[in-house]
Amino acid sequence: MIASHMARYRPLRWENALMLSWLAHRVIKDAWYVVITWVLMLVVVAAVSLTGLGGSGLFDRLSPSSTGLPGTQSAEGQQVLDSLAGDSVIVTLLVTDVDLTTTARQEAIAEALTQAHADLGAIVGKENVLDPFVVPGMLTSPAAQSMASTSGDGFIIVATVNPNGPKVADPQDQEYAATVLGQVEQVSQRLERVPGELRAVEPKATGIVSHEGLRAQAINDQAERDLLVGELIALPAALLIMILVFGGFLLAGMPLLGALAAILGTVGALYGMSLVMDLQSFVVNVASVMSLGLSIDYALLLTFRYREELARAREELTHGSRPATRRRRRSGRRDTLVVTCMTTAMRTAGRTIIFSALTVAISLMGLVAMGPGILRSIGLAGAAAALVSAAASLTLVPAVLVLLGRRASRRSVLSTVPVLGPVLRRVGDVTRDEGSFSALARRIHAHPWAVLLGCLMILVLLALPLRHMQLLNTSIEQLPPGSEQRLHHETLEKDYPAVAGQDATLILAGTGSRVTDFINNEVAGVAGVESVLNPSTAGDYTVVYLDLEGSQWSASAEQAVIGVRALDAPVDIWVTGQAANQVDFKATIIQGLPVALPLVALSIFILLFGLTGSLLIPLKALAVNVLSLCASLGVVVWVFQDGHGAGPLGFTPVGGLEATVVATTAALGFGLAMDYEVFLLARITEYRQAGFDNDTAVERGLQRSGRIITFAGLIMVVVFAGFITGRLLAVKEIGLALAVIVALDITLVRLLLVPAVMKLLGSWNWWAPQWLRGLHGAPGVHHEHVRLTHPPAQAIPAPSPGPIAPQDQQHQQYDGHRPPAAMMEAPPPPPTAG
Repeated sequence: MIASHMARYRPLRWENALMLSWLAHRVIKDAWYVVITWVLMLVVVAAVSLTGLGGSGLFDRLSPSSTGLPGTQSAEGQQVLDSLAGDSVIVTLLVTDVDLTTTARQEAIAEALTQAHADLGAIVGKENVLDPFVVPGMLTSPAAQSMASTSGDGFIIVATVNPNGPKVADPQDQEYAATVLGQVEQVSQRLERVPGELRAVEPKATGIVSHEGLRAQAINDQAERDLLVGELIALPAALLIMILVFGGFLLAGMPLLGALAAILGTVGALYGMSLVMDLQSFVVNVASVMSLGLSIDYALLLTFRYREELARAREELTHGSRPATRRRRRSGRRDTLVVTCMTTAMRTAGRTIIFSALTVAISLMGLVAMGPGILRSIGLAGAAAALVSAAASLTLVPAVLVLLGRRASRRSVLSTVPVLGPVLRRVGDVTRDEGSFSALARRIHAHPWAVLLGCLMILVLLALPLRHMQLLNTSIEQLPPGSEQRLHHETLEKDYPAVAGQDATLILAGTGSRVTDFINNEVAGVAGVESVLNPSTAGDYTVVYLDLEGSQWSASAEQAVIGVRALDAPVDIWVTGQAANQVDFKATIIQGLPVALPLVALSIFILLFGLTGSLLIPLKALAVNVLSLCASLGVVVWVFQDGHGAGPLGFTPVGGLEATVVATTAALGFGLAMDYEVFLLARITEYRQAGFDNDTAVERGLQRSGRIITFAGLIMVVVFAGFITGRLLAVKEIGLALAVIVALDITLVRLLLVPAVMKLLGSWNWWAPQWLRGLHGAPGVHHEHVRLTHPPAQAIPAPSPGPIAPQDQQHQQYDGHRPPAAMMEAPPPPPTAG
């Protein structure tokens, strides 16, 4: 005889607050309206966000990449420089593969450029066009030599677009901005024709036009291509995994449906954000990756749980006293079995999804606490992606599943294929409390100290490279090697040192002898300052360029900047440049940590307490996930900063990691780790509150959640790995970082370390003061009909309202006006058979 004992459902205050029962009722009743609403909304969002309806779409509204943070000394100094330079735009043509070694060749090139000089002068004025051939004496002049390559095989033409002259226009003057943009476009188009005009005298002549807008556009275009390629790789791979999980195409499409809705919804949220704040291409990539991964995770969890409930109900009906029969449903009614199973799935998996989304969003809000700039925009965009993903998984996905009805539990055609069928049935088995994951937990419980020490040793070893991590803030270096704009930048750095950007710029709010003495006697003597170059005055300001020790990204350059800023200057000073930006970025993060860390830790602690009713489990989760995050970042340092993955991954090491990538990875990676922590703890807590002892609750909770955690994590790894193929360095870095974080979390941490720690803590896992227990809610099964095949001695069976014949229960209909009894309390124990 097979007996199935069910514990009565007793909702906690947390669930009442989240109104999951109400949400399930509305989604089930109005399933068609939910689906139609989502479709219409996504069509409108896609049309507005991607095309702008005649205006600027999202990708057209992205701001140029910036290495500065608002409010920092670097950003303020750059503003001073910009005001001194007016509102001019510099357009440069880099000409290569020409011969400048003889006077005859120089004269021939000058003759070929005659018409170009005339045309450019007509656009911006002759005084605003410079190249070696407009300087008297040409390359015999030092001024002309600075615009020719050191190897004598190229030169540059510089055109300055400045219709307003020395005046500075109002930043809100759209008419003037349009005028500047139009002239920049005219100059760019004219310069692009120059290499062709030179081929009469230099057949191999080539050229690259560059200005700030083109550099920003190159990064944005590459980000858009990386996003598209990453999704084209990730989605088919994720579909294959989900077919393996569900054994067919029907249910495997549910997570992809949720992913499509979440991605478009996130794009709409980003478009709205772009109307009120600056967004960069990196922000869009991060938010898109998040929405893709999280939405698949959440939809997979809900679909898996719904399928589990259908399988449980089918098993109970199979062992009923009478065979179940079918009766045609009346139009407009819902099958009671579908209603009951979806309601249970929404109450359980839905609760987990909400806790998970809030955990991820809170982790990312830590970036918002760091201050304005790219970190704040990443935090807001990521939090929006998490919440949109949860919304799609809690409304659109269950609505489609309800419309599918019992077809979701049917075996697919693939399950009948020899060899493949048994594998799919084995992988998709959702009915057992005992299996490979519970067996693994028992083995860990037999040797908890060995597992704990082994896992900690591995994580610490992986984290060791963090000791020499160097944070960088790059821009054009993000582009792949060989791209036009990066090649333009690198060629100037290598062959045109006089016009290439210097390591740092010092701006002083004063002129005269005391400023000059300060520069010569104190600035020049700072450790790491190798030389002071090109001092000049502009109005009441003095501008000096500094050549620093090491590369502009190096730690020695940063120390030199700190040393100059620490001087007792006679006037206000600002130091800008690459190294200065990095110093300010690190300082911003350090200043924000005292606010961000307590905010994130306390918020997540409260959420996990609400989930488990324990004080120690949240503390354990925070400690373990921080260690896992450090190990993952250590791997990224070893690969990208130390260059061990340069060949296979196709990048050139730049000596450090992008600071925005590290900050984003820390926040998002911590949230993802907590995401899977919630998945596991939710099931363990169900069994614990059903009356099982600690070890059995961990074993059965891992058995029930291990499969979904493994497959969800595997899909997430595939999604992130798809973005490693991107060509922007930051996209590669964050793709690998998040893939490593999830891979470590679903293997080493979630399947090994957590069961070992919970075994050692024993009953202390669930400790909390009595007054806090009262805040959490009454003890008992709070969100699942836990099946107790062997009820523990301490479990008190709940009274049953009486048996209902399976076939009668099966044909009750849901009319959409009020939830049936099955939605109000747990179904009664099924009749025994045998």
